[in-house]
Amino acid sequence: MTTGSALGPRLLHGLREAWQIARGVVGERAYEIYLEHHNREHPGEEPMSERVFWRHHTDKGDTNPGSRCC
Repeated sequence: MTTGSALGPRLLHGLREAWQIARGVVGERAYEIYLEHHNREHPGEEPMSERVFWRHHTDKGDTNPGSRCC
């Protein structure tokens, strides 16, 4: 049987995992993913700032909507 003290950290871990999944689904992690890719594929080069990234990301979505709902 799990004690209450052991359940707390496990529950928090599960909630954090669920939150990260939700962030990924709605696209909130896009800049983090871009930075990971950029650091891996273009080491030593300056990445776009977050503000510039989101501007490009939004413009790309407007010009090529793909299969989004709206």
